[in-house]
Amino acid sequence: MRLAASLICLVTLSACAMPKQEPIVQAFNGDSVSIVQPMFAAFTDAELDAKANSICQRGNRKFAERVSQRHLPNYEGTLYLFLCLNDA
Repeated sequence: MRLAASLICLVTLSACAMPKQEPIVQAFNGDSVSIVQPMFAAFTDAELDAKANSICQRGNRKFAERVSQRHLPNYEGTLYLFLCLNDA
């Protein structure tokens, strides 16, 4: 009986999925935007670029270009820095 209850509990817990966490906009000043991707979130480069482009377009810039990334301590995630640029 205990074994059956343990198996049911194990199957139930293994079916739970962690919710997908959105990238966090840490800073925006019109010329650059910093975005944090949480450690266990799996966002593609295209999704991060789209987020940065949408933030840059709120100002007077046309698109975002990724210039750096750095891993944050204590498994907090990765910080990406994008420059907001105009069309050349």
